[in-house]
Amino acid sequence: MKFNDVTFPHPVLGIADAIGGITGFLNNPQITVSDDRYKIVIECSLTNNDLIKLLQEGKAEFLCEATCSNTVYRENTLSDNARIEFEIPKKQVKGKVEFICLLVAQQSLPNYSNADAHRDYSGFTFDLDKGDILAFFGEFTFDADIKYEKLKAVSSFMEVVEREDIEYTNIDLKKSKIEVQLPTNEYNIYRSDVIAQEIKFASIFHSSLVLNALLTALYNFEEHEDYLWAKALKYRLANEDQFQNLNIKEKENIPEIAQRLLGNPFGRLLSGLNVIVESTESEE
Repeated sequence: MKFNDVTFPHPVLGIADAIGGITGFLNNPQITVSDDRYKIVIECSLTNNDLIKLLQEGKAEFLCEATCSNTVYRENTLSDNARIEFEIPKKQVKGKVEFICLLVAQQSLPNYSNADAHRDYSGFTFDLDKGDILAFFGEFTFDADIKYEKLKAVSSFMEVVEREDIEYTNIDLKKSKIEVQLPTNEYNIYRSDVIAQEIKFASIFHSSLVLNALLTALYNFEEHEDYLWAKALKYRLANEDQFQNLNIKEKENIPEIAQRLLGNPFGRLLSGLNVIVESTESEE
């Protein structure tokens, strides 16, 4: 359900200007991953005296509805306070999981009204049933196919592969991960033990091969938002403080976004080169 397009016969806080007050989330909803389940923690924000009074009297409660259309999973979690915590077994969801957070009537509320309701409701009262919606806090989603615990690893959104029919490196964005496709000869060099297993070369790869591929992906982000690599990056951009003031739609931000995603690759490159030089000098 998309609440932006929903109307109710009674005033609901958070829907248009039906009731004066503020709803939302105190912080971004937190998703913690364990071996077999996701733990969800949500903190709702509410400022409306009449609704707060209903909560204090035990006549209203917080509700979060979680649904996954791919597995027909649906679960409601109720809470008597603004912090809602629950767990979802991994095996019960796949792909997009959607959440809606509400304040609902805990019991029947005859002759309900709200002092801060829009003037269109002036003089009217409403008989509400248990479960009727009083306030809407917001919606959010996460993708159960994304390995959230490994999001900061480059391997979570990019991989280097061999492609026999090309002469020059190609970047393929139409896969679940960004694919850096190398011609066979270059790929064999890349995979050789002397290159692939040498940790000192990691910063060189990040500042060259990986950064170039990531820039290509970010500059073409909007056309590929349905791919898993884009969803993983979008989650990081929305949930990490370091990206708070960097809008990916403003193209001039993309070089900085890419460098932040890779943990300052140029700085690590220079430090890595210094380590290589020092180690070489010590061997002489």
